[in-house]
Amino acid sequence: MARHGEGAIRIALIDLQELPGGPHDGPKKIFPKLYDRLAHDYRDSPDYAPFRRLLRDHMLETWPLGPGDDLMGEPVMTRRLHSIRTAAQVTGVDQRRLRKMLMAEGIVPSEGKPDAWEVFDAETAATALEGARELLPAKAFAALMGMSRSQFDLLVTDGLLVRAVTGTRMKAVWDPAAGRGLLDKLFAGAVPLRQAQHGWTHVSKSAQRLKMNPGTILRAILDGRVTRVGNHADFEGFKALYVDHDQVAAILGDAAPAALTLETFAKSVGISQPARLSRLINQGHAPATRMRNPRTRAYQFYITTEDADAFHERFLTSRTMAKAFGRSWQSLSAELRGKGVTPFSPDGVDYGPIYLRDAVCRALD
Repeated sequence: MARHGEGAIRIALIDLQELPGGPHDGPKKIFPKLYDRLAHDYRDSPDYAPFRRLLRDHMLETWPLGPGDDLMGEPVMTRRLHSIRTAAQVTGVDQRRLRKMLMAEGIVPSEGKPDAWEVFDAETAATALEGARELLPAKAFAALMGMSRSQFDLLVTDGLLVRAVTGTRMKAVWDPAAGRGLLDKLFAGAVPLRQAQHGWTHVSKSAQRLKMNPGTILRAILDGRVTRVGNHADFEGFKALYVDHDQVAAILGDAAPAALTLETFAKSVGISQPARLSRLINQGHAPATRMRNPRTRAYQFYITTEDADAFHERFLTSRTMAKAFGRSWQSLSAELRGKGVTPFSPDGVDYGPIYLRDAVCRALD
């Protein structure tokens, strides 16, 4: 296909999307090896850059990506396109009826693609979707959000979910848009997961192990204290919300010090090898606090809130840089290389892709 040019590649990508499966199954299912190779294995290879661009542009134009989704190895932060399927999750309206309403508004064609692939501009359709929104009873709302009834009840008790209408005996008082908005905030910047390994645990299970309500963990995610959040590809909605249990235990566990281990902090800022962070601390470039490990009783370095603030004030990693500038870390790294800005490496010591914040800001502002 590729030897016939971009047009042939785009047609091939569309043909793949017409096979069984929808965007909610994830790009690794629709474009299995192709996506993995371009998004991860060859992401730094300039030889494959044209193909990465083609696949990325194709997905931006045809996929209803929202918070928690993955685009070429980068988390999606905001939604550009809705499908009839995703719009139904926001409005609580049956997909068949919603299609007819959108057809009447001229937003989707009369005869088009399956609901999961029939996409339209989310901002353009915002007014129409707001008018179509319906309140739901608790059972239907919980099912739409991917929650069990007990999970729903706990989130209501914790104040994370609030009735849209009070002082009435009506059962349909739950706003799907509010529920979807909460999930979007929780999934913003989430790591795509194919399997729950290396400490990844569903948020409810993590809460049970720590003998606390899940709302405590959710608030810690929303206020930025818990940063290791995962989106499991086999599930949708709340069922897909996973956390790094070790990080949660370090932050919220009663027996743990009020600080993060070096490994947990390294993961949270995208440093793949914690030894590099240890090296940075041992060389005096970043602060850490020596505290007693409650389990081993040995003293070790932890990262307190003050230590973390000092790190972020001086340094940017690929992950924190991407969040700060709202761009992919690949494009930012390429621009920095072009402007002569290299990773922090005094005396040639390898600390990984860590940059001085001042140097990055001068180069990119």
